[in-house]
Amino acid sequence: MKILIAGGGLQGLSCGCSLYKNHEVSVVTSNLMCRKSHFFKKVYSDVKAGDESLFGLLEKEHFDVLIPVSDMTVPFISKHKDVIENRFGVKCAVPDYDQVYQVEDKSRFMAFCEENNVPHPKTARLSEDTLKNTANEVGFPALIKPDYSVGARGITKVNSIAELQEKYPSVSQKYGSCTLQEFIENKEYYFNVMLYRDAHGKFPAYTILKIVRMYPIGAGSSACCITVENDNILQICKDCLDKLNWVGMADFDVLQRLDNGAYKIIEINPRVPASLRAAAISGVNFPEIIANDALGKVILEYKYNPGKVLRYMGIDIMWLMKSPSRFHAKPGWLKFFGKDIFYQDIYKQDPSTWWTWLAEGLGKINGRNKKLR
Repeated sequence: MKILIAGGGLQGLSCGCSLYKNHEVSVVTSNLMCRKSHFFKKVYSDVKAGDESLFGLLEKEHFDVLIPVSDMTVPFISKHKDVIENRFGVKCAVPDYDQVYQVEDKSRFMAFCEENNVPHPKTARLSEDTLKNTANEVGFPALIKPDYSVGARGITKVNSIAELQEKYPSVSQKYGSCTLQEFIENKEYYFNVMLYRDAHGKFPAYTILKIVRMYPIGAGSSACCITVENDNILQICKDCLDKLNWVGMADFDVLQRLDNGAYKIIEINPRVPASLRAAAISGVNFPEIIANDALGKVILEYKYNPGKVLRYMGIDIMWLMKSPSRFHAKPGWLKFFGKDIFYQDIYKQDPSTWWTWLAEGLGKINGRNKKLR
């Protein structure tokens, strides 16, 4: 099977690792780690997978399945799914756009949850003219949350109407439309749920991550996570996808309230997450499921084996520098090796990830220093 991954980064790298042994995998990306990885037959770094320049590549090269994995490529390929499949003969492994549309805007998805009794935080759309009314509806403390952002960018905690009036304009100017969402006092972790729902309403696989270290601290991306079982969270997420009539991959973020232990869905991403490798090390090959289902092939069964630790050293270092809990972390920050410890950005199967990880890390530090000057 010839598979094209649209979008690189950690999602693309993990997809490549999960597929390269049994398929011919190529990728559209400018990401250094993907460009140097031997997981990919070809790397197209001069093509943008999030606009119509992708069509030129599909005109010249034949692929059996196209799997978008980034926030830019998923909505574009979903919108043009019929055109791409009919014109180029490649199956697009992405939910239909009416489903993507429902979840890509965070405030729209929260409104869906409200209408369909899906557990979620109290949320209301913000505008300059309605700040006070929205604040009265949601209460404080609260979070200003951009409708379109990744990696917790733009999320800003506010404790009063004065803070809201002060901080909202700059967040809105930078990120566009925003909501005000109740701040859920939760434990020092949150959950991520990877779930696949097929066209028959079946769920062939799942993986649940407990994010125990994150950066930015309190509301950021996973620096260290552990795969776990949690039947309550799993059922909530399955019910949500049933109500959406979802077909395809879904990636949930879920918080647990500190006061009563209730679980609240805060968002869905209609793609594989950056922490996709956590599923692979726990026995679940989501990219294989996605590709097989797109072609109407039998979906293989996978035995989920939780208890695996996945670290993302690039941001776990940042967590160490900033966290007051650095010496009390579980699992311990200095525990680098063990049969159940793996890395999101370093692959034993591909030695190139060791030096490209270092190069990318130094590049980020250099870029950050330039911004500070």
